[in-house]
Amino acid sequence: MSETWLIDLGSSRVKWQVRSASGTVLERGQWEGAADPLDQALPKTPPSAVWLARVGPIGREQSLRSAIRARHGDRAVHSVRPQPDGPAGLCLDYDCSQFGADRYCALVGVLGRTRAPAVVIDAGTAVTIDLLGADGRHLGGYILPGLRRGLSAVSELLPAELQARVGPALGRAPASGKSCHPGHDTAEALIQGWMHGLAGAVERLGSRDRVGDAAGGGEWWLTGGDAPWLAGLLERPARVEPDLVFDGLWLCARGEGSNPGARG
Repeated sequence: MSETWLIDLGSSRVKWQVRSASGTVLERGQWEGAADPLDQALPKTPPSAVWLARVGPIGREQSLRSAIRARHGDRAVHSVRPQPDGPAGLCLDYDCSQFGADRYCALVGVLGRTRAPAVVIDAGTAVTIDLLGADGRHLGGYILPGLRRGLSAVSELLPAELQARVGPALGRAPASGKSCHPGHDTAEALIQGWMHGLAGAVERLGSRDRVGDAAGGGEWWLTGGDAPWLAGLLERPARVEPDLVFDGLWLCARGEGSNPGARG
């Protein structure tokens, strides 16, 4: 048995891949707190090891570890911890105690593919923009509220009656494309304003300061659940790569570069 589980323990859902010894993806899935318990939703293939990137409280990781034990018994579980000198040549000039493991793995995933300057955008519950130089050095980053988190925060300022009317519309997945028009009701105005405002902020932040010379001229990489529609609104080409976090986890699991995993 040589299958490795890679788990992205995000803010709103748990996603995973099962990879063979050669890195082939054998299985993938996700859990969003549905009716089935987490241990029943996890892959059926027993893992030789588990590598995970956690965002949020440690209690969520402990619950995941318990679910793994309930389904497959004791297994080696490695939780990625960002380090100043990471796999694939990543050099992180950032307070590692505050740097999300998902952001870290996404950067490693990009460096596993290219040494070109890059802007790496993870569009999920939050939108993170990280800047990479050609030497693998992290040049800093930005964090913005994601689409749904931003819409939720703004809608809470509305009167209760209006909240009840616009809530269902705000919960629907946004349409892709570059259409931008003023809204003729509050829900449409909020969605159009936040979508295009977020895209404009990402474009501006990814193209300024040191990035103009270092990373802004390189490739733009998008990952996360909202990456497809965000890519459609940007005025510049961007690669949508849903598996960047998993690719980075895989490089950590293979021990390429330093080993930033805490075993438990």
